[in-house]
Amino acid sequence: MAAIVHIGYHKTGTTWFQDSFYPAIRNRRYIPRATVRAAFLDAGALHFDPAAARRRLGDAPDDMILCEENLTGGLHNGGLAGNLSKDVADRIRRTLPDAQIVIFVRDPLSAIVSAWLQYVKGGGTFGLRRYLFGRDSLSPVAPERDEAPGFRLDHFDTIRLIAHYDALFGPDQVHVFRYEDFRADLRGFAAAYAARFGLDVDLAYIDWSARNPSLSRPLLWLARAMNLFTRRAVADKSWLIDIPGWYGVSRRLLRRANASGRFGRPLATRDLLDDALASQLRAHYAAGERLLTARLQWQARMDKRDGTVLRWRQRPCGHDDLAQSPSHRR
Repeated sequence: MAAIVHIGYHKTGTTWFQDSFYPAIRNRRYIPRATVRAAFLDAGALHFDPAAARRRLGDAPDDMILCEENLTGGLHNGGLAGNLSKDVADRIRRTLPDAQIVIFVRDPLSAIVSAWLQYVKGGGTFGLRRYLFGRDSLSPVAPERDEAPGFRLDHFDTIRLIAHYDALFGPDQVHVFRYEDFRADLRGFAAAYAARFGLDVDLAYIDWSARNPSLSRPLLWLARAMNLFTRRAVADKSWLIDIPGWYGVSRRLLRRANASGRFGRPLATRDLLDDALASQLRAHYAAGERLLTARLQWQARMDKRDGTVLRWRQRPCGHDDLAQSPSHRR
């Protein structure tokens, strides 16, 4: 055995893994997110000590499971232009050199829309285009470029970080999965995933309900309006006045309204991306997506050669499954 380090990406179901799946595993020790963050993210780049990180994680590192999406870098700051994302990979390598690295990837257009919706849920006020391209309007020497980094498209060009982990750990220790496969057959995927890593878990007792569901259009507009009355919690936003305590109150109201199902269906990627923007983004990610496909095909060949569990039986989806299938996951 070796430590399993699930680094994300954002918007690929990590909340479900953290809340429902990993804590139910009986032959591994799930390390809480706060401990993982303290071990790998608290120290500055020039002050990181792998021995101190190991002490924070505790004894017997080989039976650990770590899951923290911010190990890939912050969602709304592009991993500080990828610098944090790259540095954290080096920190993990120095701390747990034998670790099995798990990376979930998602179609970049779907991931971008989900990231923007999360930004709005977190207090954001700007529209999708402003969220994506706001930095383009800044002067090359504008202080905002350094003081408050914004979203970067390159954060979801995931093959770059995958290649870096491949170089650090060896590609046989880096396991890449598509979020779309996970979402298409949650139970079947979970069974195959457990078999792949030898995880002892009783799937009959897993909570399969959705985490962090998407917003409907009316609630999206309502959330952006409510966010004008708090400075929290994202850096890149506008506000009219900061009402103490309003952020917490507005989040609770939004969650209750969203859970009620009375405000329309959750928004999908196609609802928020017009054809021109979608084409622009597809072109931006085209080269990386080709490389990612090749990397996944290589992994599939290695799995077949080694007899590793890769594919899962597509179960007929009954009424209960449809009711419990997640729509959007963090």
